[in-house]
Amino acid sequence: MGLLLFCLDFAQAAYYVAPEITAEGDQVYCPLSTIPVVTDFNIVDPDDTEIDAFYIQISTGYERGFDSLTLINSHPNITASWNNQEGKLTLTGIGGVPMLYTDLVAAVKDVVFESTSESPTEEKFFSFTIGSANYLPETGHYYEYVPQVGINWEDARVAAQNRTYFGLQGYLVTVTSAAEAQITGEQAAGTGWIGGSDAQTEGVWKWMTGPEAGQIFWNGDYTGSTPNFAFWNTNEPNNLNDEDYAHVTAPGIGITGSWNDLRITGDPSGDYQPKGYIVEYGGMPGDPVLNLSASTKITVPKISATSLGTRCGPGTVILEATATLGQVLWFDAEGNNLGSGDSFETPFLDSTSSFYVLASHNGCTTGQKALVQAEVKVVPEINDGVTLTNCDGDGVPDGFTNFDLTQYFYLLSTNYESFNFSFYLTEMDAENEVNQITANNFNNAVANELFFRANGVGEYCHAVGSLYLEVSTTSFPEGYSYDLQACDQGESDGITQFNLQDAEADMLAQFPLENGLTVTFYRTEDDALYMRNEISNTEMYSNSVPYSETLFVRVDDEDSGTCFGVGEYLTLTVWPIPSFELESEYSFCTGGQVEVSPMSAAGNYTYSWRNEGNNEIGTGATISISEAGRYSAVATSEEGCASAPVHFEVTESGPPHLLPEYVLVDDDGGTGTITILHENGELGLGDYEFYLDELYGANEGDSEFANVEPGLHTLYAVDKNGCGMDWIQVGVVGVPKFFSPNDDGVNDILGIKGITSEFYQEGSFSVFDRYGKLLVQLDPMLHGWTGFYNGRPLPPSDYWYVLQLVDHDGAIHLKKGHFTLKQ
Repeated sequence: MGLLLFCLDFAQAAYYVAPEITAEGDQVYCPLSTIPVVTDFNIVDPDDTEIDAFYIQISTGYERGFDSLTLINSHPNITASWNNQEGKLTLTGIGGVPMLYTDLVAAVKDVVFESTSESPTEEKFFSFTIGSANYLPETGHYYEYVPQVGINWEDARVAAQNRTYFGLQGYLVTVTSAAEAQITGEQAAGTGWIGGSDAQTEGVWKWMTGPEAGQIFWNGDYTGSTPNFAFWNTNEPNNLNDEDYAHVTAPGIGITGSWNDLRITGDPSGDYQPKGYIVEYGGMPGDPVLNLSASTKITVPKISATSLGTRCGPGTVILEATATLGQVLWFDAEGNNLGSGDSFETPFLDSTSSFYVLASHNGCTTGQKALVQAEVKVVPEINDGVTLTNCDGDGVPDGFTNFDLTQYFYLLSTNYESFNFSFYLTEMDAENEVNQITANNFNNAVANELFFRANGVGEYCHAVGSLYLEVSTTSFPEGYSYDLQACDQGESDGITQFNLQDAEADMLAQFPLENGLTVTFYRTEDDALYMRNEISNTEMYSNSVPYSETLFVRVDDEDSGTCFGVGEYLTLTVWPIPSFELESEYSFCTGGQVEVSPMSAAGNYTYSWRNEGNNEIGTGATISISEAGRYSAVATSEEGCASAPVHFEVTESGPPHLLPEYVLVDDDGGTGTITILHENGELGLGDYEFYLDELYGANEGDSEFANVEPGLHTLYAVDKNGCGMDWIQVGVVGVPKFFSPNDDGVNDILGIKGITSEFYQEGSFSVFDRYGKLLVQLDPMLHGWTGFYNGRPLPPSDYWYVLQLVDHDGAIHLKKGHFTLKQ
């Protein structure tokens, strides 16, 4: 690319005279081969004869995993190290010893580029520099990644500003092109901060550093747009947790080398923790004029455009292609070269064929070939001169009627489903595909000869043919109608099934028997006229309009194809099924009966009442039942439609019989629980509810009363159906906690509560002092204790008792405890 000079910053070494470096090599690359990165290279340095390190980088167009730089041949004094991340080859002396310029010049001439990609990027630039920073020929700037884990954006901005490179002022990088984005992101040694921020105005991203400071490069969030260039990762920027600073995304997170927004500190760890920052050198006011780098480039020929060729029917096809560089070579599918040039005429072709093109320079035949298709479409096979017939069923016997031409595609071609048909008044209009007529409603009064065009899809092209229209004038007997009636079925929705064939014989009888007619049915007149949407399931047709529907009938002559009648000649009537209601359950008291009457009847019905054995037990509007069981009723309407059976239950109910053996009392604690045994019909036939102490009071229970205080209680059982009640006295046994025998009339005697002869046959009550001495023993069913012992009153104190009761089954019930005697 010419002669470039390397000049060091005089502030660093004022005595130093920069070497002169010549790097030449604008070349064309043949894919899948190797090529030197220079055609000539030289260094002239009046001060020195050696150098520590030299760097050659693929600075634009680098494809990681495909591209590489390699030092070939023998160079015993030089070591080459390839960095796949940065696309950079570093040349150094053996064992850290500086390289002689003569050895370096020879080595650079032996550095070759190679790509394993069949289709490398169109241009690749190579930079040559004595500094380790990445050099981009497009901008003339240098880029350096500085690792520093956890540094915040502001500290990175200051640190970048304090760095220099051969006298060039550093700043946090600003990225304004795709090439710059690649060398600072994908090819950088690491990821970190860049100089963009929207901290001043949310959603307005600006470059805050370098020569572009203040320039807006993005507006909005991840759905926004750029006025120039931006390289955000997918769904970035998202301002998550108030993120206002731009950062190169960590590897493996979305698009390689792209950007995301972070808080000024980033995350404390992980992929969104800052690992460093990227410094750019160049373009600042006061920067010295330096020539630290040279560059060369290679160009890869590409096919820039192709144009497939299409013809209708066999023949040759003209194909076209253009190349960015060199000439276009043409190949067949087997890889045989057929010729060159931007235009290519194929051999005679019977079918679609594939050809391939390659952009070639200097006879290069490697690289990715582009497909160019030569499409030979098949001419559709059609039936020319077809006659279409229809009947004059529009009510005006003039020989003209409407045709739905779309119903006759099958007559126009045996392969009609593969084509799109259109219709025209002239053959020329059909060929030119203009002035298309309406196909689904064409009247032969306009023309009796038409032309159709069959357009193929996929492998087919088109063909044009003619057709003719014929009309047969027909009529159905005036005033004719047939009525089919049926009862509703299933849900009461007015929809049921009809056998339309029941009407067919009467309809055919309207015409001469020798005509060979068929009858078909349709829901609409248009469907009947154009023979579409025919009702096919005529034996089990369900009406589409509830309760009443009129169908159109079409009678066809199968021999001639003419129509003998179309009209509303069949009426379907659906009679509703009877609707009434019954209670799900009725009840009668023993010895009585219950009267059952239908409710909400929707008409004047007759009824059939049946028992569980399906025997009819009555036919009146109501029925009286005196036996429990499962019954049903069926209603029949005046039209003879019967309802589905409505089932109901009749139950017998009777008064309860409360007996002590059906009542359990648990009085082991301070209070008792009363449980009534009635789940298995112990009390009687009825369904009962129970009350304690107060009939129909608040103390109601299903079968159990808990926390009942000691004493005598009245238990009531009531039939829920009003068939009677019963009661019994129940005792909850208990001993009072204290008594005071002071003759004041209150608690003078310690009486035992809740003992009844219905539940217990005998018992004993014993009182002891605190030392266990028996003081008294008495019959608790007859007496209480007055607090006397041997005729003398006992002093106030706590005393102990043992209460023993024997029930009517002989079971012993024992209670122990203590009480207090007070004055």
